[in-house]
Amino acid sequence: MNKKVSIIVPVYNSSKYLSHSLNSLIKQTYKNLEIILIDDASTDKSAEIIKKFSLKDDRIIPFYSELNQGVSKARNRGLKTFSGDYVLFVDSDDYLVEDAIEIMVKTAEEYDSDFVDSYHLLIYETKKKKYYFTENKVPKKIEVMGSLKDNIKVLDKYTYINGKLIKKELIRNMYFDETLSRYEDLVFEHELKKKVKNMVFLNDVLYYYFQVPTSLTNSLGLKHACYLDAAKKVIDNYSDSSKEIKLKIESILFTNAFLTLVSKVIKNDLSIENNITIVKEYLGRFDDIFKTWKTNNYINKIIKKYVIKLKKNDKKIRKLIKKTKKINFINLYFKFMSFRYDYKRGKK
Repeated sequence: MNKKVSIIVPVYNSSKYLSHSLNSLIKQTYKNLEIILIDDASTDKSAEIIKKFSLKDDRIIPFYSELNQGVSKARNRGLKTFSGDYVLFVDSDDYLVEDAIEIMVKTAEEYDSDFVDSYHLLIYETKKKKYYFTENKVPKKIEVMGSLKDNIKVLDKYTYINGKLIKKELIRNMYFDETLSRYEDLVFEHELKKKVKNMVFLNDVLYYYFQVPTSLTNSLGLKHACYLDAAKKVIDNYSDSSKEIKLKIESILFTNAFLTLVSKVIKNDLSIENNITIVKEYLGRFDDIFKTWKTNNYINKIIKKYVIKLKKNDKKIRKLIKKTKKINFINLYFKFMSFRYDYKRGKK
């Protein structure tokens, strides 16, 4: 296993976790690495930490931006720079188990895979407690899934871009959409899924995905309405796919769009009247983006009926807003998942 792995790490104000994350990379049992760190004009001590690590490990290639330009531009800088046989994205507050890359490269070579993924251990930290869990039960066997054309279940796998070993032939000339302020990884990963020849999903936890209530992923408010922009780009990407694939991806995106509206978009400080307008405008885009949602049997019937009622009835929207105003869905979700898929370090 002499293949080089390029690790791309966008960094922005991550000084609290950055050293831990970088240590997990430089201490990998697999040594043929280049670690591309892109500091996106951090205002904390992140740049200092990067300089310190780059001086003691010549596998680290640092870049420093003078202006904050966003995670997509940072990752794209890495994609334009890497020289490895494989690419792996890691966020600057996450970390890998010590032999993660060795396991993934071995798997890629053994199964001739251009896309190797593993289960993520999610660490959700509140002021009172840390929760450790996976988002699904870890299976007993490796899943050799093939391509999307061979196996539609490829669509159901995670849309996190982090922690996946991607062959350079698959990712070459691909870049993140810099016009999207959020959910750019959703678009990018589905571009990969459409191209993948053999996805392999490991029955192991190799990537530790650190989450806090205030992170970008878990933040709340109108900014998440751009989920629909990303969803439209994904659907357009599958426009030449089979009918079954188009219906399946529409159902996934439709459901997530509705859940994003309820759990994030309307969780803001605006008045109920303003939020009624926001909900109507958001749902008003559904017919244009999800063109067959009313007849799509993949979509949950209860959610479908509820959306139909909301689109026609301001009173229903008002009731929804009032009911959900004080509910922290993100917190409830993580606590539920930690109960259902509790997973401690060293325990399988």
